[in-house]
Amino acid sequence: MYQQVLAIIEGTLKTLGIDPNEAKVSEGQYNISKDKSTEVLLDAWEEHDRVFFQVISPISKLKDPSKAEVLLMLLEENHGLVEASLAIAKDDIIVKETIECSAFFNQERAIATISRIAFYSETYRKKWEQ
Repeated sequence: MYQQVLAIIEGTLKTLGIDPNEAKVSEGQYNISKDKSTEVLLDAWEEHDRVFFQVISPISKLKDPSKAEVLLMLLEENHGLVEASLAIAKDDIIVKETIECSAFFNQERAIATISRIAFYSETYRKKWEQ
């Protein structure tokens, strides 16, 4: 199943006009950009006989992780997201979506996930820059 998921991801990148070999960072990991400011990271891995596909995009640096207002704001914003979530990774605010792949995982689902994460990343970056 893992190799099938990788083939779908690489086929998806080709459909999006991206050379998978240029985007590939390592086995199952790809970095792409929607524009110069929207980095999108794709990752696929196998764990306990299950395959996962994850798309992440950093939005902004977290200035003060101890402030409860930031965490509250992220929770409130998560309520309105579809199939994605805002999270904190090290010192970054990110938007991410993780899928447990099944036989139904296909290019359409991969494109929807990549597009959604890129859209949310761009939207929140613009919103929070103001």
